[in-house]
Amino acid sequence: MAGETVIVVMDGNRGKGSLDALEWAIKYIVGSNYTLVVLGVLPEIGKKPNPSCLPFHIGIGNSGIYLKLEFSTSGGSTPSQLQKEIARKKREYQKILEPYYEHCKKREVKLDIRLAAGFESKIIAVEEAQKLDPRWIVLDGYLKKDKSYIHKNVDCHVALLKTKGVATLIPSKITGPESEEWQTVCKKIDDIAFTTDALVEEPHSPKQPPSPPISHPLSWKTGFPRTFSLGEIDEITNGFNKVAFKNQHKTVYRGVFGEYPVIVMCFNADDQAVALLKIVSRIRHINILDLIGYCCAGDSIFFVCDCPEGSLEACLLCDKAATNLLWKCRWGIALDIGEAIRYLHEDFVDGSIVNLSLCSSNVGLGDASSDMLSIYEPTIKQVKLDDDPLNELQSVKSENMNMSEHFRADVKDYGVLLLELISGQSRRLFEKDGKSLVDWAMPFLENNLLSPLMDPRLTETSDPQAANMARAALACLKNDSSPNLKISQVLAVVRGDL
Repeated sequence: MAGETVIVVMDGNRGKGSLDALEWAIKYIVGSNYTLVVLGVLPEIGKKPNPSCLPFHIGIGNSGIYLKLEFSTSGGSTPSQLQKEIARKKREYQKILEPYYEHCKKREVKLDIRLAAGFESKIIAVEEAQKLDPRWIVLDGYLKKDKSYIHKNVDCHVALLKTKGVATLIPSKITGPESEEWQTVCKKIDDIAFTTDALVEEPHSPKQPPSPPISHPLSWKTGFPRTFSLGEIDEITNGFNKVAFKNQHKTVYRGVFGEYPVIVMCFNADDQAVALLKIVSRIRHINILDLIGYCCAGDSIFFVCDCPEGSLEACLLCDKAATNLLWKCRWGIALDIGEAIRYLHEDFVDGSIVNLSLCSSNVGLGDASSDMLSIYEPTIKQVKLDDDPLNELQSVKSENMNMSEHFRADVKDYGVLLLELISGQSRRLFEKDGKSLVDWAMPFLENNLLSPLMDPRLTETSDPQAANMARAALACLKNDSSPNLKISQVLAVVRGDL
């Protein structure tokens, strides 16, 4: 529909890191003749009793984008102080928004850039929405704490960025999740998601060769996750004849749904399984084994998921497969799974997910460098839950451990996973002089002796990759590590940034 308005609310202090929300809005919901309002919020700059909105009037001149700043002189800060504080942001926005202005101009989209200093993001977002009557408000992922308040006080749809290219969609109170209009909106967004073209190129950067087509998991397609009947589960698993794995908690079957290979996990329908379903039904991440659907039948709950090609543990236990898993691949797995944990700990919009039972047997390997963490264990818990506007989630009470201990346990498990990647050994099956994998490896890590740890099946040079993983493993596993060590800090070591 022509003439609609979309507001993108970003943390103005994050610079280029906050542009994912803008790119998502341009790609998925902004159409020709729309007005796109980009609202950068700087709550700590120019904070005063009566803060003012500081709009940028944006245009194009011979030297690129030019900006004019207007602000109120009321309050404790003087105009010169405010001007100095804003000047850096003004230059930053001038640089990073130029390609978006050109892109919007080509698509006949009016781009309106505003900066709000001294406001709470949720307050200014609601105020601007009441003035502009937008069809959508798109929130930077760092503003997830504000989503419930904003949704409650506006009459438009709300999208909250979960990770780059992926958003949680919340229908307006007027539309509702079951309406035909909302279903049409979701289908349109989903259809666009299955294209891989970049929208905006970095200014003055060399043109990159086109990326090869990628294979999208079934769980990311329209209509998923969905409910299945017991008859469908029976057909998918060929009468429950293909048992792949069984333990005291679950039975895992291999199956086929349409043309897609899937796995079906069967749990007893107790409170833990119900809590697990409520958690995994909201998770979407390229490096997490996502839910296709579920079936509640009698005393059982069935989870239908995409099927990885195999587990990391199975790969390490096979000499041929392990030899083909080169250092660069192992380092990539460490980064992928670390990013999955970081998403669950730090970026999941509905509350941090912990107790992940992380080990190589729960890491699935797929094609196109798609490594996936399986979190389908009854031990996982949800803590630090935000209010959920749709009232669909419940927190899982943590028992006998405080919150930091939950996070710390997952970080330690990640350190063990790094050891498995470096040594080529399975944590579960390791046996040497009666020691565990960690007990065997720690003296080498503490004395910076990498060679005895490295998988002897790999003859190629590891460059800094194995060394980075070893340093990160030591940070995770040593007894005097900070109890507040975050997975994002460990990832920086794996990448070689620290």
